[in-house]
Amino acid sequence: RQPDAELLDDQGRPVARHGANFSFEHRDGSRLLGTVEAHDKAASADTLPWLLLSTRSFGTGALSGITYVQRIETRGGMPPPSCAAQEANRLLRVEFDATFVFYRPRA
Repeated sequence: RQPDAELLDDQGRPVARHGANFSFEHRDGSRLLGTVEAHDKAASADTLPWLLLSTRSFGTGALSGITYVQRIETRGGMPPPSCAAQEANRLLRVEFDATFVFYRPRA
């Protein structure tokens, strides 16, 4: 239905959230809203595709001026092909890992 992911820095500390409509919100309050520009199939059917997003930034902070985000090196994230009867009409959380690369123009 929608992503709900915590983004970690190189030291494994939480710094941002990734949510619905390809949105990102940094802990400093700066935000991005993305639009899919390109995608590439993942290596397996249970893995999210790689994406290139163009973005609009809002607020002042770490995400200010970011114009593109790539989602690469994905692992997992796709729902299973079917569910058991007891799982019907329940929200399913599917784990995934990915690398997000943020781009801003050079000054």
